[in-house]
Amino acid sequence: MMTNHRRVLLVDDETRIRNILRMYLELEGFIVEEAPNGTQAIQRYCENHEIYDLIVLDWLLPDMNGIEVCKCMKQTQPDIPILMLTGRSEERDRIEGFEAGVDDYVIKPFSPREIVLRIQNMITRVYSPSPYVSETDDLLNNAIMIGEIVLYPSARRVMVKQNDVHLTPKEYDLLYFLITHQEIVYSREVLLTEVWKSSHREIYEQRTVDAHIKRLREKLFSYYPEGKECIQTLWGRGYMFHKL
Repeated sequence: MMTNHRRVLLVDDETRIRNILRMYLELEGFIVEEAPNGTQAIQRYCENHEIYDLIVLDWLLPDMNGIEVCKCMKQTQPDIPILMLTGRSEERDRIEGFEAGVDDYVIKPFSPREIVLRIQNMITRVYSPSPYVSETDDLLNNAIMIGEIVLYPSARRVMVKQNDVHLTPKEYDLLYFLITHQEIVYSREVLLTEVWKSSHREIYEQRTVDAHIKRLREKLFSYYPEGKECIQTLWGRGYMFHKL
């Protein structure tokens, strides 16, 4: 059982689903707050966004869709983890969600226990120290510097030309993997296995990797356009991080 009392905002218009998920999450030590629609979710989040550690968000809400809510929340706090609940299994829908900043998906109908496990995995990835460095290691001594890109693994922080770049957990995981495996070409299938290994990969397609690569390029190279060749596409083979 978790003892750190992480706070989750649960957004779903179905009272039954909120009640079930609240019960399961509270049994694991989470503090759960609820919102039955997008308007209340956004209002609550904008007023108290610093207290939430993770958002569970339904795609279909009575007043707006979850993508709109996600975009609004990410504008306020770009690195907040968001788990989307959806009955939409089409690839284009998932890609739309990833491009908006969704970090993980669960397709309805789902097991409440699966939701809890997914949330625990996301919390661990985002808020636990990197497994590659000691908690007592100095932040600067463990920085990874590639040109104008600097990663601080123990803080999961990225800076480009002294600008903080806000990445979602999966964007960070993908960048970290590529940077720590430079000059090696990885296919989309391998990246799905290596980076998305803590999720159920059957709901992800190869275009998931493409969408995350696209967002990484946009975020990193808006500050560092001359470094855009760092993340290379090798057509028919995959992606590679190239040190300029």
